Amino acid sequence: MDVLSWMRPASYFIFITILIAPVLIAQQLALPPTRAVLIDDPVRDGWSTEVISQAAGKQLKQLGALLTQPEPVSPDVAATLVTADFHSKPLQPAQLETVFQDGTVTVRRMLSPTSTVDDDPETDIVSVLGALRGRYSGGASERAELKIVGITVLPTSFETTVLVSLFGRTDAGNLEENSTWRCAWVRRDSEAPRLKTIAVEAYEQVAVTLAGPLFADCSEAVMGHNAWYREHLLYSTVYWAERLEMIQGSSIDGHNGIAIDDVDGDGLDDVYIAQTGGLPNRLLRRNADGTVTDIAASAGVDWLDSTRGVLFGDFDNDGDADLVCGTDDGLQFNENDGNGHFTLLGTTEMGKSAHALAAADYDNDGDLDLFAGIYFPLHDRGTVIAYAVPYFNATNGGTNVLLRNDGDFQFSDVTKLLGLDEGSTRYAFAASWEDYDNDGDQDLYVANDFGPNLLYRNDLDKDSGEGRFVEVAPAVGAEDRGFSMSTAWSDVDHNGWMDLYIANMYSAAGNRIVTQEKFFEGDPAMREYMQYLARGNTLLQNDHGAFTDVSEQAGVMMGRWSWGSPFCDINNDSWDDLLVGNGNLTNKREHDL
Repeated sequence: MDVLSWMRPASYFIFITILIAPVLIAQQLALPPTRAVLIDDPVRDGWSTEVISQAAGKQLKQLGALLTQPEPVSPDVAATLVTADFHSKPLQPAQLETVFQDGTVTVRRMLSPTSTVDDDPETDIVSVLGALRGRYSGGASERAELKIVGITVLPTSFETTVLVSLFGRTDAGNLEENSTWRCAWVRRDSEAPRLKTIAVEAYEQVAVTLAGPLFADCSEAVMGHNAWYREHLLYSTVYWAERLEMIQGSSIDGHNGIAIDDVDGDGLDDVYIAQTGGLPNRLLRRNADGTVTDIAASAGVDWLDSTRGVLFGDFDNDGDADLVCGTDDGLQFNENDGNGHFTLLGTTEMGKSAHALAAADYDNDGDLDLFAGIYFPLHDRGTVIAYAVPYFNATNGGTNVLLRNDGDFQFSDVTKLLGLDEGSTRYAFAASWEDYDNDGDQDLYVANDFGPNLLYRNDLDKDSGEGRFVEVAPAVGAEDRGFSMSTAWSDVDHNGWMDLYIANMYSAAGNRIVTQEKFFEGDPAMREYMQYLARGNTLLQNDHGAFTDVSEQAGVMMGRWSWGSPFCDINNDSWDDLLVGNGNLTNKREHDL
């Protein structure tokens, strides 16, 4: 079937929708509106571990404040956080192994949790905090973050696993310290818990010998001369959601992509920014002086449609970058004339809410084919008709599409024909092509938000083009099942086989809760399954087409709430590094994550 033969010109509609958040939550959970705001109440729901964790978190917050205050640590104040018999080994291990060093960055790690225990003397809380502060200029760190990610409760005591991140200036440059503490506490019914001991389970130190930061924000220098930079881009997603999203009938998620390519043939890469409904998409042409100018209007691509995924690719083989946009209307195809001016050829309803767009010549016929991973199932314009159910293994998402390029911007839907309908409704968030098995054709990895990911091995005959894609993720060890947001391929170990990094969601609260017997009580297998969902990012090492999870050994699990994760050789040493973008909308409650 020729998909684009029935494409229609883009049209614009405006819907006015009034949504009251508590009511929506209540409807989703089958609760009365008045109870919607009470769904997170550890005391009422009997989650004693969370109640205790919150109390300990308040104490750790005060401890962090002592690490960043300019004044010396007061023994009287410190004594309010610990027991009278508090003791601890030094929290900066003396014996560290250098694991990376160049002219600017030195990374050192703790040899083992027990490598220095016998030799180091135990010390009091003031001395412990003083040692942590003493390495920084002014005797204090600039930032101290302490977060509880695990808890074990006993009758009169408990233990917590705490992630600790410190940052500050030194005489030599910048210093960042990341640790895992095992903290023992004593608790009393009417008093705040007190720290009894702290033990370091993991430690990493990153020293940067620069007067300033390793990276500097150049947004103002690059974009500041444009009025839209201050009038638009400097406002948050929340700001625009309150003004635009409800009018457009779009969901408040901020899942909007970017694409980079040289659209006008001047040898400089340009950037296309997708926007939520009601805001114009931006095409930023890079100027010779490093600044950018928005040419979206003159280029014909300043669309107001809510746009998710965007992709540049030479789909007509004329040597320039064409543009595909995944809007709530469908896949929008824009042909480039070679000078950065685009013509809208039409929009196909296939591909509504396409978060994941990936192009490759899967059939080796010389042109780019297109995969569209569809997140939400949509009805009409931007109306979500389903939620992910169940949230750990959902199969009620949008339907993915594989479009074969037949030339002259004519595409055929070959999804079912080639076997990519298997697992195609799993809330696809990202997708990437790569020849993971080194057999000369492109295979496809699909990262899903609410369930296992998919790896489709390309079994098409190279001469006849006949055959199918076969889903092999479980068989080859590539079935990562976190809440996946992005994928990236690289031969990180230089063994000739492409390895895979998957950005997922790391949740401190999740890591605390999913280890408790109350969680999926009576079902330890499901509890273990859920622990995997909260653990963070994944690195899969490829050895002759079989993958091994080396995330923990490589130290790449902690990405916070990760979205994008490209490989790039930052320091030009021929080894690919990882850049992980993270962040999430959050409230300002004391215990909000």
